[in-house]
Amino acid sequence: MTSGTSPKGDLSYALKLLASGQGIGEVWRETGFESRKALANRLFELAEESVQPKHLSLVAYSDGASRGNPGDAGCGVVILDESGQTLLEEHKYLGRTTNNVAEYQAAILALEKASELGATRLELRVDSSLLANQIKGRYKVKSEALAGLYQSLMEKVRLFETFEITLIRGTENTQADRLANLGVSARKGG
Repeated sequence: MTSGTSPKGDLSYALKLLASGQGIGEVWRETGFESRKALANRLFELAEESVQPKHLSLVAYSDGASRGNPGDAGCGVVILDESGQTLLEEHKYLGRTTNNVAEYQAAILALEKASELGATRLELRVDSSLLANQIKGRYKVKSEALAGLYQSLMEKVRLFETFEITLIRGTENTQADRLANLGVSARKGG
């Protein structure tokens, strides 16, 4: 429909003419559309495109750390877009708790931040076998300390159209691990 530099068939030019008050009967001829219906159909397509929900797919890495078990704990999160560009890095001091609680807190933080960034699809990558297998339903959540965190995490999962949790090796999670340790150090202002 468009012909490059000429205003003929140029939807942008047609919109400008329509906005200036010209009728569609005049505009379709001036812009080179085949018919008034062809221009109207293209306008309807444009309107549909603008109201379609946008899908934003993100990848989040999360990790928890505890110096002692229980001990001073922190969590770290890294969120990437589809092209692998870092959108967010965050760490947080969690107080005195276990490593498993820190892993859950990290995952919850990752889901919260991904939602704030507008993600509709999320892949969460973790190096905690316990966390990944509990979320996938392979392991039961037996610990009372984790039961509430599990429920909270599963509520946040519902914020996304699609959610996947992937178990990765610790060597693939070094950035989130570094941030989790920064979270532990944040207790002392470090």
